[in-house]
Amino acid sequence: MTRYDVAISVAVEDNAVARAIVAELEKLRVKCYYYESQEDISWGEHLIRLTMDAYGKHTSYVLLITSRTFVTKYWSDIEKQIALTWGQQGRILQLRLDDTPVGGIPIQVVYKDWQNNPEEIAKLLHQKIRRKKRVVRRKWLRVSPLFSALIITGFIWALTHRPVNYIKRVEVIAPGDTFYISSVEVTVAAYRKYCIDKHVEFPEQPANSHDDGPVRNVTWEEARAYCEANGGRLPTEMEWEYAALAGESTIYSGGTAAVSVAVYGKTRPAKIASRKPNAWGIFDMTGNVAEWCYDWSDTTHTTRVVKGGGYNSVINPINELAVTHRRTENPELRLKDVGFRVVWNKKD
Repeated sequence: MTRYDVAISVAVEDNAVARAIVAELEKLRVKCYYYESQEDISWGEHLIRLTMDAYGKHTSYVLLITSRTFVTKYWSDIEKQIALTWGQQGRILQLRLDDTPVGGIPIQVVYKDWQNNPEEIAKLLHQKIRRKKRVVRRKWLRVSPLFSALIITGFIWALTHRPVNYIKRVEVIAPGDTFYISSVEVTVAAYRKYCIDKHVEFPEQPANSHDDGPVRNVTWEEARAYCEANGGRLPTEMEWEYAALAGESTIYSGGTAAVSVAVYGKTRPAKIASRKPNAWGIFDMTGNVAEWCYDWSDTTHTTRVVKGGGYNSVINPINELAVTHRRTENPELRLKDVGFRVVWNKKD
């Protein structure tokens, strides 16, 4: 796969702008991916694989040429999601044809406005790419004398440490019911991949989110659909509590000290599995984000059960982190402190 300095994402109606910029980039010998000019290598390729390569790990920067048309295009959204999945916000460069906001890109991020200035835009891209290459070269020169020592150290470490795989299915044997439950909450990265694979819209995440943190702003129905697509379902309230307690009689999932088992009293959730698991190896059932359960909370079927408390929960005057604490929410809402995990039925 060819590596590119910049990939251009643009709505077909705005192709004239992209063509003008590509022409200037070619003069500067910038390796550029632009679908219209790569038809010879694209023909016969699987489109999603081609898109993931071009807008993902094989490209340094992604230029989003955004407009009111861009935000309505399905494939433009896919390209944007892939770019966000593979790197930090800094690798996405926004060129605005108008002031239409683009989901997933905070308004505080610096952008350029189009003023029929392709030469200026190309030169700015060229300068940014050259600066990045100089930084990479300097870093390499600084670390290369230590490279051999690091390889040896890493090899020794690999022999003496086995990495923990947090993402696994934990078997739960409950009275009259055996099932499996995910050891961690569904992450932003996992949910984004699901959206790309299933061609569904990725819900915009709060600005303080990160890929290895729990996904939020997901409705109950969206959570259920994700579980179903992965061969599972949402846990019932009873299953959730049983898995959280892990055969013990503790206040929280994993112990009696909230600080050791839960992310709470914070302004944002943490990376999954950043606190101690319970006795069965299940993380974050207390704190980090609260979690959708399958059950309706009332006979009128207007709210669903939410369990576990979240990063913004408190323990006084009501202990919102206690395993027994029950919260109810409208299942159609997108909530910044609610995520979910998956349960699978045991197959005989």
